[in-house]
Amino acid sequence: MSANGSAAAEPRLCHVRKVPDFDGYGFNLHAEKGKPGQYIGKVDEGSPAEAAGLRRGDRILEVNGQSIAGETHKQVVARIKQRPDDAELLVVAPAPGDPLPAELDAPPSPPSPAAVPVAPAAPTGDAEAPRLNLTMTAAEMRAHLAAKKKVDPKKVPMDLKSKFDIVKKL
Repeated sequence: MSANGSAAAEPRLCHVRKVPDFDGYGFNLHAEKGKPGQYIGKVDEGSPAEAAGLRRGDRILEVNGQSIAGETHKQVVARIKQRPDDAELLVVAPAPGDPLPAELDAPPSPPSPAAVPVAPAAPTGDAEAPRLNLTMTAAEMRAHLAAKKKVDPKKVPMDLKSKFDIVKKL
């Protein structure tokens, strides 16, 4: 029991090892702006992270024996990537009454067969802003982003008349 009367969660050391038939470790690292701590987001089914015992909502205390207190998200990612084939994460599960970061608070949605973000319909005046599709795994997100075309507007060819019209408007 902790000082406030709730049972304190025991830290767990999870040794995550990469395997040849899985791309990466199979979990998303989550941080929320303005709130301390790094959390485990989605854990892919059948992943090395799942096999090591990582669970959605776990708060990371140490990476490879080094405390991450006060480190940025980018620094924690770099610590996890320090070793090429494995990482040791000291994590603690959230206590029963502790609030989770906003993105982790909702129960996980079941994975869809093709988890690709859908373009939102034309916005109306009172519609909410489009929400992120967090059902994709890290590998799926990388593949989706790699498939997107990157167009540099400065390199788009323009005919002489269009250039003349632009200069004329100045």
